[in-house]
Amino acid sequence: MHIVLSILALVGAAICLYITIKCFMLHSQIEAFHASSLRYLEEIQEVNKELDEAEENLQALNHAIELTNKIAVKIKTFLDKFSF
Repeated sequence: MHIVLSILALVGAAICLYITIKCFMLHSQIEAFHASSLRYLEEIQEVNKELDEAEENLQALNHAIELTNKIAVKIKTFLDKFSF
């Protein structure tokens, strides 16, 4: 009986050791995934910043186009006064 209990204890210890090793391996994979996720998050934040800057530039360009169109209308109106 003592031998059976000893064998069961060794089997239990082996199972615990296996589970512990698997947990450490999983933990290292989670850390690697976390680091990778942080890099992607930083890249996404940088792209978002660039998109915000591009949107500001586009708004400024649209404003410049609107002003140019207003000037063109005024020039056309002025020239139309002198056309025969």
